[in-house]
Amino acid sequence: MNKNLDVIIHAVTLIIKAAIMAARFSGRVRKRSLKRLAAMDTDTKDKEILFLKDKAYQLEMQVSILQKRIQKRQKKPRYTLRERLFILWHIETFGIACACQGPIVPRDI
Repeated sequence: MNKNLDVIIHAVTLIIKAAIMAARFSGRVRKRSLKRLAAMDTDTKDKEILFLKDKAYQLEMQVSILQKRIQKRQKKPRYTLRERLFILWHIETFGIACACQGPIVPRDI
């Protein structure tokens, strides 16, 4: 039974890692297509509309994440596993840098 539990844990982590890698790849494809669009000889208004649609989609996703957070009325609202995976997908797709609190490395003087 213990061996099956280890296999299940490793399988789930691999599935989550694969989803994150897919999101990162889709973000790279998105950036590449936006760069190609910027280099094309089309009307600047058409380019601006497409860039603004992309930014609006990104902001809509952020708003939906924050609305889910606000709707929870608990004292310490927690994200579900599904919501966490959606947040990670969003971060990887749009290349959002997270503010991480890690160890403080002293500078050389």
